[in-house]
This record gives sequence, structure tokens and C-alpha cells, in this order.
Amino acid sequence: MQLSTGGASFQTKQQFAYQVLRQAIMRCELPPGKRLIIDEIARQLGMSLIPVREALQLLQSEGLIDSVPHVGAVVAPISRSSVTDTFTVMEGIETVAMRTAAERMTPDDLFLLRHLVDRMDDAVAGGEHQRWGDLNSEFHVGIARATAMPLLLEVTGRAFSSWDRIRRFYFDGVLVRRLARSQEQHHAIVAALGERDYPALENLARSHNREALASYLSYMPPDTGAPAGANGEAR
Repeated sequence: MQLSTGGASFQTKQQFAYQVLRQAIMRCELPPGKRLIIDEIARQLGMSLIPVREALQLLQSEGLIDSVPHVGAVVAPISRSSVTDTFTVMEGIETVAMRTAAERMTPDDLFLLRHLVDRMDDAVAGGEHQRWGDLNSEFHVGIARATAMPLLLEVTGRAFSSWDRIRRFYFDGVLVRRLARSQEQHHAIVAALGERDYPALENLARSHNREALASYLSYMPPDTGAPAGANGEAR
């Protein structure tokens, strides 16, 4: 296990350990089921065991780490229920975000979203699927930013952080199958935002999330969180 510290500075060693581990989990650098050995982590981060143990406790409270008897701390699996929860929350958030963005967005906001969708088209054409995934998150967060509602932006960022972990883990298995449909919906969202077509935006928020959720669930086995070696899905 190799952890990237990213050169960031934090107020306490506990915060530093927490952020490094959380980032590694969300990026699937520490994949679901990975055992987390406190001694090894402390050695890599150059600190004592106590802040690492406290960081793991925080991550466990977020549901990102499980404590397994006779094993210890392991990265939590990506379960069907967690995927359903993520998309259900995102559907609710985006229903509000798209309507509010349509009411408040500036011409510059709309230009930026159109430009992002064009860049996503280029990423698809170039087979740059990981880049498409990053731009996709940027697009949806951009809609939330256009609402000028800081709390909504914060919640959207957290929801898409959860989605990012899911899509990275299922990247190879499902991503390519939904790219064309997802881009079609992104173009429709931008058009509806520009026209302030509220009924269309509500329908798009619903279909965009529910179709993606259905794709994930159809790929995941019913009795476990995820198939071994799976990797990504598009929104």
C-alpha cells in the first residue's frame, strides 16, 4: 500500500491522516476490502499510531471503513444499498439545483456549462474516459455553483465524491456502455437550462440518475457489494 500525501498541510496529524486516507479511499487507490494496517500507515505518514487510529475512527463513522473481527480495519465495500442511496440523494439535489440554476444563472454560467459539455464530447471522441468522468463531476458541480447556494454546493460536492468512488471502481465494467446516453442527457440539460424549461429539467434530473442507477444495479450481483475487479459507470 502506497499513500500519496499530496504535499498538503493540515492543523493536526489526525486531520492529515484522515484526509490522506479518505482521498485514497474515494479514488479507489485503497479499494473496497483492502485491509488497513495501522503500523504500516503510521510508518508511511511519518507519525505515531494515535492520530492514525483516530483518523480511522472518523472514517468508520462516515461508513468508509468497517471493523472486521479477527481482521481489523478494512475499506468498506460498495454495496447495492450505498449505490442506491447515492443516486437517490443526487436525484433530489439535482432536481433543486437545476431549477434554481435556471432561475439564477448568468450568461457566463451557461457558457461555462456548454463549454464543459463540449470538452466532454472531445474526451469521449478521444477515448479519454477517466478525463470524461472528471469533467462530468465538474459539470454537475458547476450547475450547483450557478445556484449561488453555498449549502447546496457543499452537499453536491459530497454526493459527487461518493459517486466518484463508485464510478472509479466500476470503470472498466460499465462506463463505456452509458457514455453516449449520458452525453445526450448532458446536452439536453444545458438546452433546458438555457430555455428555463422547468418541467424538462425535472424529468432530466430524474431520468439521468435513475437510468445510471439501473445500470449499476444490473451489473452488481444481488448478494454482494460488487464483483471482484469491477471498475466504473457513467452518469
